[in-house]
Amino acid sequence: MANPEHVAALRTAVDEWNRWRADNSEVQPDLIGTDLSGANLVLADLRHALLRNANLSVADMKGADLRSADLRGANLVGARLIGADLQGADLRGTDLRTAEDLTMEQLDETIGDESTLLPEDTLRPVRWTTESSAR
Repeated sequence: MANPEHVAALRTAVDEWNRWRADNSEVQPDLIGTDLSGANLVLADLRHALLRNANLSVADMKGADLRSADLRGANLVGARLIGADLQGADLRGTDLRTAEDLTMEQLDETIGDESTLLPEDTLRPVRWTTESSAR
């Protein structure tokens, strides 16, 4: 269950959220299961955020910092990801089938597996299959 204070802070405005993150850099944002569908998260600092099972459908995440975020099971259908930093983000079980502006370069830096749903014309990164088979 998400931390209500973290959810409220994110829903105010991205600039305020980013200031809060800068002032509370030791806090790992708990946004598990939060409905952020259609949210404006442009340039949001979501590093290390717990976003498991969050609904981020149609969210505008242009330029968002999602490094090492836990997005397992999240709904990113129709989310706009142009310029989002996904380095180390955990996308296992995430629905990205209609995510917009998702590149192979972004995917190559993430953690994913066979349960990650990708757009039809997108190949799974090779390291996903090699890491899965090594387990």
